[in-house]
Parts: sequence; structure tokens; C-alpha cells
Amino acid sequence: MQNFPTTGLIQKVSKLFIACAAFGLLSNTALAECNYPDSIPVPDGSTASEAELVATQTAIKQYMASMEGYLACLDEEAAALGPEITEDQIRIRDLRHDAAVDEMEKLAAEFNAAVRAFKKNSAR
Repeated sequence: MQNFPTTGLIQKVSKLFIACAAFGLLSNTALAECNYPDSIPVPDGSTASEAELVATQTAIKQYMASMEGYLACLDEEAAALGPEITEDQIRIRDLRHDAAVDEMEKLAAEFNAAVRAFKKNSAR
């Protein structure tokens, strides 16, 4: 039986779950105005064409720009609450921010792995 490291995955899933639950609880407050961009599927680099990877790279750049806008929106929403912001609202904003950054890093790692697989397959 193979052992898989699950601690990091469980923590990320927990953060995302908490952020989603918090988003639901605060859907009528100022911290619910930002729209989370849809993720980009990354093709299998060992079978993808160069054109597919270039198109994916372009889509990822647009996605990352949208995510930067989302993160800025979170900051703006929190700032708009001013001194009235509660500790729970700050914590929820931080969870949403961290989940978004984790997703951006995950997508970048997936794309980099696909590029490495493409290069390895092309070198043969």
C-alpha cells in the first residue's frame, strides 16, 4: 500500500471549505462582491501540441490577471468597511485571499509540469 502525503491537501481543502462556508454566511455583506474567476484546464503535456500549450499559456495569463483583480477586490471590500470591519470579516477575507493564491500556485505548477512533459516528449 502506497502512502500519500495528505496533510497539506487536507489543510488546503479545509481552508477552501471554510472560505466557501464563510462566503455563504456573508453573501449579503460587503465581503461578497468579488467574483472568483473560473479556473483554466491544463492539457496533458505528454500528448498536447505546442499550439495547445501556447493557447493554454495565454489563457493562464488572462486568468492570473483576473485573479489579481479578484485579490485587489478583496482588499478594496475590506478597506470599504473601514474601522467597522470585524475580526470575522478579516479572517474570512484572509481565507478567501489564501485560497485564491493557493489556486494560482497550483495552476502554475500544473502548467509548468505540462511544459516539462511536452519538452521531454519532444526531445525523443
